[in-house]
Amino acid sequence: MTSFADKLGSVVTSTYVGFALSLCKDVGILEVLMDAEMPLTSQEIADKKDLKERYVRELLGSLATAEVVHVSKNESGALVYHLDEDEKALLKTLMMALISGPSVMSPQFDTVKSCLPSKGPTGGKFTNRTHDYIEEFTTNLLNQYVEAVLKHVPGLKEKLERGIEVLEVGCGRGRLLAKFALMFPKSTFTASDYADFLLDQLKTNLGHIPNIKYALIDVCCPRNLPKKKYDWVYCANTIHDVPNPPEALKNIKKLLKAPDDTFTMFEIATSGSPMADKGNQLVACLYAISSFMCVPESYTNKDSYAMGMCFGNKEQLTC
Repeated sequence: MTSFADKLGSVVTSTYVGFALSLCKDVGILEVLMDAEMPLTSQEIADKKDLKERYVRELLGSLATAEVVHVSKNESGALVYHLDEDEKALLKTLMMALISGPSVMSPQFDTVKSCLPSKGPTGGKFTNRTHDYIEEFTTNLLNQYVEAVLKHVPGLKEKLERGIEVLEVGCGRGRLLAKFALMFPKSTFTASDYADFLLDQLKTNLGHIPNIKYALIDVCCPRNLPKKKYDWVYCANTIHDVPNPPEALKNIKKLLKAPDDTFTMFEIATSGSPMADKGNQLVACLYAISSFMCVPESYTNKDSYAMGMCFGNKEQLTC
């Protein structure tokens, strides 16, 4: 049985290595290793991204010691670093997005810390860096989302091919909406979010796609709901980030043209219980991410649900 000291030591030391790994991603060191066809020295890696070799060498020392990258000596006796092909493939999955976690969460540390005291603020909104992270996270799941919804919502594909009105609630940078819009040009897709600056970003990102419209919608504010109705409304990892999910869902129902029209919601499927998920490091990671991002975003006042990413309890979504 693993001792507490071993578990704690693994978590703490991995945290430090995770910061080094996150920095290696952001400055391009991982990209160089993924593109390399042969082992490279720290100087060769630094040169490819115009970096200072001394920093590159120290960061690679952390990753190599942690066995995240391979290290050996070349014929000249210099240390060289590489990734195997299967390891490169893994870094092209959702794992690459998760690597950015430390660099996204660290600027939020003092903000979240200030929220914990009983007399402190309740929360704080997503930063641009957070939206970048969510965008990368979502981009890695686009195909899964599309395949799942077309498979499990009867008749939706045929309706989209004929042409219907679609709304995405809280679409962030709009990558999922853009994919649907390009797949189904006869349908009209409306990208919505709750803030003007997010709509401006959406227009910049998606303005080249002709069948996309834009709407400022706060689904927790029934007084400001648009009069327009839609054939299909969906959202992806959004409901747990709003202050009042049941109210949001009631208002989303009002945006459908008919009672039998479709609303689709993607959410993280954890058990909602640390006891049931005990030992699952991915879920532990999601709780940590939620502490720094999801809870502060949704905890806008003392009455907020602040469900968090791992809520798991479907009863909380009764509307």
